[in-house]
Amino acid sequence: MNYKLSIIIPTYNAENYLLEAVNSIQNQTIGFENIEIILVDDNSNDNTKNILKELGQTYENIKSIFLEGNSGTASQPRNVGVDNATSEYIMFLDNDDIYYPQMCEEMYNTIDKNNVDVVSCRYDINNKRPNSFLDDFNPEKYDFKGRYDKEKDIIYLDSVEDFPNIMTLGHPTMIWTKIFRKSLILENNIRFPKGDLYEDVYFCTESYLNAKGIIILNSFLGYGYQLRTEGEDKSTCQIFSKSMLQKQLRGFLKIMDLLKNETKYDTLKSELIIDMTKIYMYAEIEKDCQNKFLNIMKPYYKDYKIGTRVTTASFAFNLVINIFIKIFALNNSLAIFIKNMFLKIKK
Repeated sequence: MNYKLSIIIPTYNAENYLLEAVNSIQNQTIGFENIEIILVDDNSNDNTKNILKELGQTYENIKSIFLEGNSGTASQPRNVGVDNATSEYIMFLDNDDIYYPQMCEEMYNTIDKNNVDVVSCRYDINNKRPNSFLDDFNPEKYDFKGRYDKEKDIIYLDSVEDFPNIMTLGHPTMIWTKIFRKSLILENNIRFPKGDLYEDVYFCTESYLNAKGIIILNSFLGYGYQLRTEGEDKSTCQIFSKSMLQKQLRGFLKIMDLLKNETKYDTLKSELIIDMTKIYMYAEIEKDCQNKFLNIMKPYYKDYKIGTRVTTASFAFNLVINIFIKIFALNNSLAIFIKNMFLKIKK
């Protein structure tokens, strides 16, 4: 069967919320029969595999794929999903999030009618359990607050160079707020870096750099992002371990290398520097590891232009981080002292 679009969902230990994510696709106004779902499991050790098997056996438009080992990030499952997608357009959904009912129809109609390579929309953050996502949802009453509030409702671009400021953190470089023309991905060999974090930012950055035609649906809310801040299954962005710091740093360096001679994208670079520093500040790591991190970051700290703000952090935290970055560029010992004092205060 020819599907209008393929939706790729990487899964890992998602037994508590996966069905809600799939259910949000089944309830799309475009019609579930027009959608291909590709579920790629990263060797879960809970009941997720059984859920995938049942879904694959029940629905002909759901393809369940099982990886033999755990790759550690969503990159490899997403790459496998891209390789197995059969439709002309590709979307991504995280296994604990949801699409609002008109997401697929609006995104598909926009990319298909306008013959562009990428379409992006807005998302909101919900820290409730997934089954409460759609309670009282009314997009007409949604109070949009974001970086592009003063821009047009629909932003049409021939290329990313028409509006370099779309290269920023937040929804502009999040893969799950987008629909991609599959040929863009395949012809430019765009892949998610295996084993790294910021993998979605890397993928979107490379997609934007190669895209012929981009549309930002600046007033359309399509995606519900589930933020888990407590328990053993915290969202990745809420885990501040040595391993996570290392994965983030590898991803950060790959993006910086991708943009190394592109001054027009300095906002994205600066936001990533702030975000890396935020992760470092929260991570409980030994002094040796801190010195290695600071030595790698030092050239980026020296080039950093003070005053950048990341929308995912509070104004006060942004202010403090901006000051810290300039201090960190000068002296490792002072940086480590400040970081350790910060952690004591936070406790």
